[in-house]
Amino acid sequence: MKMHSFNRYSHDLGATVQDLWLTAKVKSALELAKPTRGQHIHVKAHAGVVTLSGQVASHQLCEQAIELARGVHGVAEVDAHELETWMVAPGHLPEAPNEEETVDCQDHAAMDKDRSKTRH
Repeated sequence: MKMHSFNRYSHDLGATVQDLWLTAKVKSALELAKPTRGQHIHVKAHAGVVTLSGQVASHQLCEQAIELARGVHGVAEVDAHELETWMVAPGHLPEAPNEEETVDCQDHAAMDKDRSKTRH
């Protein structure tokens, strides 16, 4: 009975350490890459699935962050549905986006298409 508990504990501990290690490797990759350096990207790993969340300045940076995360050894899948893009007008300081400016990285093209329809 005690051995079963110990084995389960050591397996859970090993999985937790692996998740922390993978999180650190992806964070490092994002911070070391020039395009994504300084972006507000949060990283969380669980069983090989890396979740990216936060805000980046453009759709292109969002795509670059996803590709960088996918390139890290040990990453099985990247979930970026919580990674949002927002634009900063030239000459203005960045501000937190409001609901109308927030664009989910995955739905960027669809929202642009909808916006062009409403303008005409």
